[in-house]
Amino acid sequence: MLKSLRSRVIVSFVLIVCITLATAGAALIARFGGYRDQLTASTLREVAAPIYYNLTLFNAADATAGGRARLRNDLTAYLRAQQRGSRVDVLLIDAQGSVLPESSGSADLLDERFDVEAPPARGPDFGQLPEQKRTTSDGQRILYVTVPMPRSIRLTNAGVSEIIVAAPEATPRAVVRDVAPRLLFAGAIGLGAALIAGAVLWASLYRPMGRVTRGIRAVAGGRYQERVPVSGPTEVRALAEDVNAMADSVQASQATLRQFLANVSHELKTPLTSIRGFAQAMTDGTLETPDERARAVRVIDAESRRVLHMVEELLDLTRIEAGQQRMELAAVDAADLVGQIRDVFAMRATEQAITLDIDLPGQPAVVQADFDRIEQVLGNLVDNAFRHTPAGGRIVVGARPAAGSMVELFVTDTGGGIAPDDVQHVFERFYRSADEASGSGSGLGLAIAREIVRAHGGEMRVTSTPGAGTTFAFTLAAVPGPRSAHSRPPVASGDDASPLRMHEQPR
Repeated sequence: MLKSLRSRVIVSFVLIVCITLATAGAALIARFGGYRDQLTASTLREVAAPIYYNLTLFNAADATAGGRARLRNDLTAYLRAQQRGSRVDVLLIDAQGSVLPESSGSADLLDERFDVEAPPARGPDFGQLPEQKRTTSDGQRILYVTVPMPRSIRLTNAGVSEIIVAAPEATPRAVVRDVAPRLLFAGAIGLGAALIAGAVLWASLYRPMGRVTRGIRAVAGGRYQERVPVSGPTEVRALAEDVNAMADSVQASQATLRQFLANVSHELKTPLTSIRGFAQAMTDGTLETPDERARAVRVIDAESRRVLHMVEELLDLTRIEAGQQRMELAAVDAADLVGQIRDVFAMRATEQAITLDIDLPGQPAVVQADFDRIEQVLGNLVDNAFRHTPAGGRIVVGARPAAGSMVELFVTDTGGGIAPDDVQHVFERFYRSADEASGSGSGLGLAIAREIVRAHGGEMRVTSTPGAGTTFAFTLAAVPGPRSAHSRPPVASGDDASPLRMHEQPR
């Protein structure tokens, strides 16, 4: 029943109204009991005042026994008449506090005994008469005020000392009976308003929520071009924007995946075609001489190595992006990394007549890094720089402090630079610029390098000026303290000694 959002919204409104009314009703009943007692006490004072003043008019001149009896009868008759008109009990009390039988209309009060107070010197202040509470012998709770007899009657010795004006105290049940109809009426109005408010709220939510739901279903069904109109309450608008962002991301991912599959197919097609062609030629006997067969074997071996290398790079990139490639982080001196790269490429710099310099800060720069992986990144960047720097050019590998407790490592060359249209694509898989379409390499090097840097919590950037050179730089977290002991011994210079596993990412 409560599986739909609409039913839950309406039921929630009804529950809120019910709980609010119940709480307000309980508080009202608790407060109303005391309020009823205050009203009763006020009524008792209002009844007592005219009784007292009317009693002062009684003829109390006859002090004989018969006169006192007549006065007493007149008093009781008058008080009973007042009692009938005011719906309260008016009792006459003698000097001992006992109720005169002829004055009470309630048999339950005849056996009660009240405290008799000394009469005041002046007439009573009816606005300040204190109310008192009492539990009768039969368990009834009454509220009453005490009024002294006028002095003229007390002097006759008629046996009447005080007047008690009493009424039953308000019980919780009586209060509930009094308040319940009003609470039920208010509750019915509140529930009706809650149902209307819930329906209106649901109507205001249903349409934008329905559009969001349809948009999600469209994306789930493969219609990635569908977008949700951004409308409705703030939360629904935010949800619609998130759904649209998700659709954009999925659409871009699908486009990237299709392009990736097309690139992989293209990259694998050429070497696999060569392998298949030479294998077929060896099988059907087309290659007759030993030299031809030896050449075919060399081509098959080279092309198979090329395919294997590409697959390894793809697996490496996938593991890094998925977080499955663990980085062995340690404190590493940037000077050791830069020195290792200089030693590896020293012979190549000599052969290509390119100046290879290093640029290090005056103070040791220690970073948190996986030595082998960062060496891999720097090696790829320097290898690319050699491929695009002509003889007589210059390549600089260095490190420098960066903002936010970071260290920036960089590789700068004086090559031909990268075209502005190609700069934003250099980190994409298999991307090649127009002048690199026939170049060697898989086109994965810079993509892998950037993912390695991101796995270290840094970011890679590129700046380039066509005809003036290119700079690749990335940041790593600095480690405060002394120099790290983690270093690598120099290796023999030359390309054969290079530990690099990445090839050229065309620029």
